[in-house]
Amino acid sequence: MFRRPSWKYCLNNPCGFLNKKRDPSIKNAIGKTFKEGKGMGNDLFLKKIPIFSRVSKPELEEMSKITEMKKFKKDDLIFSEGEEGESMFLIISGLIKVFKTSTGGQIKTLDMLGKGDFLGEMAILDKEIRSATAAAIENTEVMVLKKRVFEKHIKTNPIVSLKIMQALCARLRKADKDIEALSFQNVLGRVAITLLNLAKKYGVKTENGIKINIKLTHQELADMVGTAREMVSRTLLNFKKNKCIDIDGRYIYITNMKELKELIY
Repeated sequence: MFRRPSWKYCLNNPCGFLNKKRDPSIKNAIGKTFKEGKGMGNDLFLKKIPIFSRVSKPELEEMSKITEMKKFKKDDLIFSEGEEGESMFLIISGLIKVFKTSTGGQIKTLDMLGKGDFLGEMAILDKEIRSATAAAIENTEVMVLKKRVFEKHIKTNPIVSLKIMQALCARLRKADKDIEALSFQNVLGRVAITLLNLAKKYGVKTENGIKINIKLTHQELADMVGTAREMVSRTLLNFKKNKCIDIDGRYIYITNMKELKELIY
């Protein structure tokens, strides 16, 4: 049975999925292992996605008939930079990393997307190839919305169009802030900003502080910050010594938000 190679495998095998001239027979097989059928209660899932929350029930039922659910295991590729964009993905559960890779194999994570988020819409909207790679960093379930379905519903549903525009604006603002951080912040400041952003999106209040409720390795955090893993490890140790954060396994707790913010220029 076919199983799509992980993004880590692809980085070490540049003739594979990160190569635009890969075997088309492989491309056609993507996701077949994880396909779970079309339409079966998908309207209930669509209703939980913020961009479709105000779409009428009949429209959701119609849309659900031509969507499908897919499951991806940890490290599976969802799509690769350079592919044609034929689908949009709505995240039902799990976590997806969107990233770019340099010719030397260095990774810069652009975003972490979780339940309720969507991805893949850019290549549909601007008719260009995929501008980044997306991979599951934990077991993930998505709903796949084909290009023709997506285009139809943004034309007939102003609310959906508005939600898409709001999300794109939010991502553009995030990109501006990332450029600003890379230009003007040192590593301490960039790590602090990344932790604060993660806490804002995934934070859960606990008696030990704000828990960033996703498991991250130091390498994954380094890819988000844009620095070496060793630098992130030393910075986290520094933050812990100064009682700004606490670490429990792969979970990070922010214990002093004010002190962390003061590290940002």
